[in-house]
Amino acid sequence: MGFEFLDRVRRTSAAAGIVIALIVWLLIGPGAAGAFALGCVWSLVNLHLLRIIARLVATDPENHKLRIAAVLFFKVPVLYGAAYLAVHVAGLPVVGFLAGFAWPLAVIALKAAGRLVLGLDENERADAGGVDRGS
Repeated sequence: MGFEFLDRVRRTSAAAGIVIALIVWLLIGPGAAGAFALGCVWSLVNLHLLRIIARLVATDPENHKLRIAAVLFFKVPVLYGAAYLAVHVAGLPVVGFLAGFAWPLAVIALKAAGRLVLGLDENERADAGGVDRGS
């Protein structure tokens, strides 16, 4: 699993998150749906920033110190400040925000479990090494 795994997680989380937010809107109300959607967006932005940091550190951390610092400067005060404002100032339900935040993490776990059950990573390793598994 590489960085493309996170791209697939982002697409799946966003698509399913929109559907879940619409269902929450119908069943619970607009406040909970907005909190869920905002939590989901917050988590996806957080994952995207972590992906950027991981790529910069993996390639050449010495040449990217300023970029890493800039991403961290945005991530910590701006992203966490936005979460504080959404929950405490705007008064969005904390449970809805946390559910939205946890949704992309649940998608990561489910996608990883699916890859494990289906043996997709083993097949990719075998294909890359030229090993015939008889399938």
